[in-house]
Amino acid sequence: MTREVVVIGAGIVGVCLADALSRERDIQVTVLDQAPDAPAGSTTFAPGFVGLYNDAPVLTELAKASASTYDSVGTSFRRSGGLEIATSTDAAAVIEARVEAARAAGLPARMRSAAWLPDSVTSFVDPSQIVALGDFPADGSADVVPVVRALRQRATERGARFCADRRVTDIDNERGRVVVHTASGERVPTDAVVLAVGVWGPALADRTGLRLPLFPVAHPYVYDKPRAHWRAGPFVRWPEHHVYARVHNDRLGIGSYDHRPVSVTQQHLRDGAGLAWSPDLDPVIATAGHLLCPEARFIPEHRVNGVFAMTPDNLPFLGRHPGLENVWVAQALWVTHAAGAAQRLVDAFVADEALPAELRVSRFDGLDNSGLRDRALRLYRDIYASDHEPA
Repeated sequence: MTREVVVIGAGIVGVCLADALSRERDIQVTVLDQAPDAPAGSTTFAPGFVGLYNDAPVLTELAKASASTYDSVGTSFRRSGGLEIATSTDAAAVIEARVEAARAAGLPARMRSAAWLPDSVTSFVDPSQIVALGDFPADGSADVVPVVRALRQRATERGARFCADRRVTDIDNERGRVVVHTASGERVPTDAVVLAVGVWGPALADRTGLRLPLFPVAHPYVYDKPRAHWRAGPFVRWPEHHVYARVHNDRLGIGSYDHRPVSVTQQHLRDGAGLAWSPDLDPVIATAGHLLCPEARFIPEHRVNGVFAMTPDNLPFLGRHPGLENVWVAQALWVTHAAGAAQRLVDAFVADEALPAELRVSRFDGLDNSGLRDRALRLYRDIYASDHEPA
């Protein structure tokens, strides 16, 4: 008997779920998205770094699985490698520890000298500032929109349906089935539903009786004007400065977390996860630019004030809805972990395989939301750290 699954959200998580579900026999998947044409969530603005090592082992495993999936979509994803640069002896010790931890986790990693840097990196990195350099060659860089397009096309060819302009207003159970209600008055009965709406997660979860401690924040990323001399190469991070950069075809992009977290309400997200640029972010980007070599510093031609969602422990929510049968949650997932998490959830749905306990949806039940928000925002500047306070 064919089972029907509705995925709500057509960003990277939704298309990865559609891709994984469409590989299963006897499952018909439908993806609903609120946007009238192209999705307008965080995926649209993602810079595309897929770094495999994380202090949380569960995220390392999800990242490895995600990269393997993205390997299959063609040139929109490549194992560019990732570099971590230290400009102080204290930061060098941290990177050395991360290299050793990555190696212990079975990933290729090593320390390098500044003299090793490829031309694609020395074209924008200032070697004179480098005290230590960590090389993670299995990391990847994604051109995210084409990756999403390829995954969606693959799922469509297997029979998945994608429906735009379907804003979900309610989800309930009727006679043993889940019913999805849309703003246009549609009723969509189905056997299972997955919430994968990214930064809109708290609002949709509320309609199902679930308090989801997921906190959207604004984040700056800027692009130089097109220049012919840029060459694709590793994704570069300066962890001590909370800055990162990469070449996007013929443009250099740079982003920074080195600023006070800027909370974003659901009201701000009415038109999508891209907000108007705030002049308060100009000094943040200017400071980040000082890590570039002088000839690579630029006045941004294109500025992105994108929004993504934080959780109180920097871990996503993946699993069953604690209050609604056959409703599942896949929230607070980045490109780095989306495909791996989607496959784990599908394995749980199809074969009842266990999901990681540390990602359970109910892990913060009973805790004060204000305190959880404070915990989440404290982690903004260190998105690769984890906060595993008892929950």
